[in-house]
Amino acid sequence: MVITARVGTGLVKRILVDTGADSNIMFCNVFVALGLRDADLQTHQHCVVGLGDHFIKSDCIITLPTSLGQGQGRRTIMAEFVILRDSTAYNIILGRKTINDLGGVISTRMLVMKFITEEGSVGSVRGDLETAVACDNASLSLRKKSKEASGVFLADLDARVDDKPRPKPEGDLEKFRVGNSEEKFMFVNRNLPHELKEPLMEMIRANGNLFAWTPTDMPGIDSGLMSHHLAIRPEAKPVAQRRRKMSQERAEEVARQTASLLEAGFILELDYSTWLSNMEAGKKAQWEMEDVCGLLRSQ
Repeated sequence: MVITARVGTGLVKRILVDTGADSNIMFCNVFVALGLRDADLQTHQHCVVGLGDHFIKSDCIITLPTSLGQGQGRRTIMAEFVILRDSTAYNIILGRKTINDLGGVISTRMLVMKFITEEGSVGSVRGDLETAVACDNASLSLRKKSKEASGVFLADLDARVDDKPRPKPEGDLEKFRVGNSEEKFMFVNRNLPHELKEPLMEMIRANGNLFAWTPTDMPGIDSGLMSHHLAIRPEAKPVAQRRRKMSQERAEEVARQTASLLEAGFILELDYSTWLSNMEAGKKAQWEMEDVCGLLRSQ
């Protein structure tokens, strides 16, 4: 979602509201256009991960008043920005912290962000679809221009680090029942002291109703609000994949999970005679369905 807002002393266009970004980003061209100088930067310990030497000063930020909306529907907060030397198609990126400080709620379908105003009412700012498309196209063409193209791209601004190993349980695990059936169980470290392990297990058993043991325990989202379907263009030429056979064990597990999802109302059975997505099932800690689209049955 791309908006216009007042930042510092200027009205800044092409501001990307990005819930995937941890920090606010201001690019050097805006920093200069607003009449800001290196002397205005403040030392700060926190920094964006994985951006190398793209910072103007890697340990510095700038704090500026940022206003959204107009008149009585306006809200102004002090927002911290990391200043990057390179530029993108956007002038500024507003991250999660500022969105949360505003009490912002975003509707991507309506291209609008609602927030709490200074008067305590609800204000709104609308996204500019035409500008968003132009910025997106500019970003794609810049990235495809050269494999060795310099500069920073939106993919580099994600604070999440994918290559870090996922946390794993430490020590030997002991399985214990939580509910009234064998399927309802949890694990606890076998080596925990007795005075710690027993109260922990009792606390988990006492709150067993908080766990979702089956899909029916998770009501999900009303289909009137959100649902998924195959958006097929009538003029598009269909391409059918070759059917993949599964072992008996996999087929039985797929049938079991499909039945549980149907019972919970998570999916509906629809017939697409030519549009298919083969289903993939992988055995991890237990069988998991990795492609819900594969639940669509062919005639």
